[in-house]
Amino acid sequence: MLLSLALVACTPQVEQPDSAEDTDTDVPPVEDTDEPDDTDLDDTGTAPANRAPTAPQIVLSPPAPDAGEDFAVVIVKPSIDLDGDPVTYSYGWTLDGVPVDLTGVEVSGATTVQDQVWEVTVTPTDGTDAGPPSVASAVLGNAAPTPPGLSFSPAAVGPGDAITLVLDPAATDPEGDPLTISIRWYDDGFLVPTLNDLLVVPGSQVELGETFRAVASVTDGYHTAVSAEASLLVEIQCDDVPAFNGGDTTLSDARAYHGIAFESSDETLIGFDGSSLIKSTYGGSRSVFLPGLSGIQQMDRLPDGDLVLGDSTNARLLRVTPSGGSATISSAVGSVYGVTVGPDGNVYVANGVAVLRVDPTSGELTTLVTVSGWSAHSLNFNLDSTIMYIGSIGTGGIVYYVTLDADLNPTSEPLVYASGVGIGYHDGIEVDACGNLYVADYSSRGFYRVELDGTVTSFSDPVAELYGHGAVWGNGVGGWRDDAIYQPQPYNGNSVREIVVGFGSGDKVRTWNGVAAPW
Repeated sequence: MLLSLALVACTPQVEQPDSAEDTDTDVPPVEDTDEPDDTDLDDTGTAPANRAPTAPQIVLSPPAPDAGEDFAVVIVKPSIDLDGDPVTYSYGWTLDGVPVDLTGVEVSGATTVQDQVWEVTVTPTDGTDAGPPSVASAVLGNAAPTPPGLSFSPAAVGPGDAITLVLDPAATDPEGDPLTISIRWYDDGFLVPTLNDLLVVPGSQVELGETFRAVASVTDGYHTAVSAEASLLVEIQCDDVPAFNGGDTTLSDARAYHGIAFESSDETLIGFDGSSLIKSTYGGSRSVFLPGLSGIQQMDRLPDGDLVLGDSTNARLLRVTPSGGSATISSAVGSVYGVTVGPDGNVYVANGVAVLRVDPTSGELTTLVTVSGWSAHSLNFNLDSTIMYIGSIGTGGIVYYVTLDADLNPTSEPLVYASGVGIGYHDGIEVDACGNLYVADYSSRGFYRVELDGTVTSFSDPVAELYGHGAVWGNGVGGWRDDAIYQPQPYNGNSVREIVVGFGSGDKVRTWNGVAAPW
């Protein structure tokens, strides 16, 4: 007979509360906050140690500095912190192995000398641990020289003044190395080889409006040359204008009767010989430019390059092109003598009884000033175009003026500007860059300067046969000087007189309504 046994697991009975009132809801669940989160644990279940940043890669810049030269340490590859912590750096410098009180990235070259050994240690830190430092060092090389200070004597120059370059303070070398200095001069940006290594620019090479630049370069034989430079603009020194002309020469081969104009393209002077316009070079060659003319008085250059001529025989203004073509602008200008192109490009005419304005394109004519008891004979404008000067006949030597508005219309009757300018037959008026007038007077055979305060002085010897019948500034091309006034000499074989003023025409600095005249 078989006997079977069965094991039965019995679950203990848990006493249930009688009601919901027996349940304790005031006890919160227990939470263990002492154990680290799994992400804070290493493989052993403990928090990992902080990891210091790596060493940076550093260099000095420049890598081989010279004495006297600033240099700095540059981090070319920053430290890396594997924990992602921000990294900062500390800098420690030594000079010849001795720590110095310097904690920045740069060393000033102001007090450094040759053969000093400078070393910098750059140490990274993440705020908790310092990483391995990096070291860079350099032995300072030979110091570069210092260039000289540059100035000019005199500090301000006018045309014809010599320019002296002053080297002060002198160039120096910290090690006392012998220095080589070279000097180069530039005139309006162009090198002038004939002035190489000179300290003085001769006055004969100094012209109005030019800018001279001097460059002094210094080397000690070890370094690329270091340089200093200074520039000087040649301007009119109106407090020191010449008291008398700087030269009075008759150019017997040039031809002119009353008017003169200059042609830059072929370097000629254009004048009238009684029947033709003649072109003359400064060297003396001549050629007929436009034949078959009569009664040509003054002339001027229009903004487009054409000439405008006063023809008193035919009471007209004549336009002449550079190729010799001609056309009448106006046949209503009367007994024209004075012809001046204004800053507005219109032609201003003095015909004895009046001053006229003529549009050179349309020929439209406007009467600006009428006179009686004397004749209006020559014209010009002051430097800011607020005054028109009128040279006279029959007044005993008075130069008149009228004030002008912004459109060059007169705002006054003719007023006396200066008296005693010769005897009173004013064949030409020019204005220099300081605003002084130069007046040719037929009656006295004189040539006069009228200064801004009204002082009248003779500017040439009044020799009858050398009388200059007009006054026109040279253009500085082809030997014609731009610091001289040229005068026709009808009583000296129609030759031309050159009177050196020493500086230039007011046309170079003339303004109209506050801006440079447009031509």
